[in-house]
Amino acid sequence: MSRLTDRSNQFVRRVILYRNCCRRIEDQFANKILRVTDVELVYSSSFLSVCSQWETLLADVIFEAVMGKKSRKSGNQRYAHFTSRQKLMDILLFPDKDYISIPNLKRAEELARLFIQDGRPISAVSATNRTFLQQATWIRNAIAHESDFAMQKFQAKVPGVAALPRSKRSPGAFLRHEFRVSPAQRRYEIYFAAFQAAAIEISAAW
Repeated sequence: MSRLTDRSNQFVRRVILYRNCCRRIEDQFANKILRVTDVELVYSSSFLSVCSQWETLLADVIFEAVMGKKSRKSGNQRYAHFTSRQKLMDILLFPDKDYISIPNLKRAEELARLFIQDGRPISAVSATNRTFLQQATWIRNAIAHESDFAMQKFQAKVPGVAALPRSKRSPGAFLRHEFRVSPAQRRYEIYFAAFQAAAIEISAAW
C-alpha cells in the first residue's frame, strides 16, 4: 500500500468517526441530555474538523505524488521530481508566502498541474463530488469566519438552505436537517459521503 493510499484511508476512517459522533449526539439529545444549540454546535465543529483534515489530505497528496513512489498508471507522468521536501516547499511558498494554503479542490488541482500531467490524482475527483465539495467550502467558510459575507454566500449558494425557516438557516441547523425520512438522512451525511468518495477517487487514480 502506498503512503498516498494510506493517508486517504486514514481520512476516510476519520470521517466515519465524526459521523458516528454526530449520531451519538442525537442519542443524547433524544435522552434530553443536550439542548438543540449544543447539538448544532457539535455538527458545526465536526464539519469544520473534517474540512480541515481534507485540506491536510490534499497537501499530503501533492507532496506524495511529487516526492513519493512513482505511479505505474498511465497518465500520471511527473514533470518534476523532488527528493527534498524543503526544496518543494520553497517553490510552493515562492515568492513571499508564509505557509501553504490549499483551501479547496480547485487550488489543489492548480498546484498538482505544476508537477504532474493533468493535475493527477487530484483531477480524478468526479463532477458530482466536486459540486458537493464546493458547497462544503461555502458551509465551512460560514462556520469558520462568521462574517455577514460568508453567511450570505452560504445561504444563497448552498441548495436547501433557503427552504428552511429563517431560524434554521445557520450552518449547524442546516447540517443537522433531516431532509429525507426513508431512509433517514441528514444534510451533513451527504457532504461526509462526498469527502470520503473524493478521497477514494484520488487514491484509486494514483
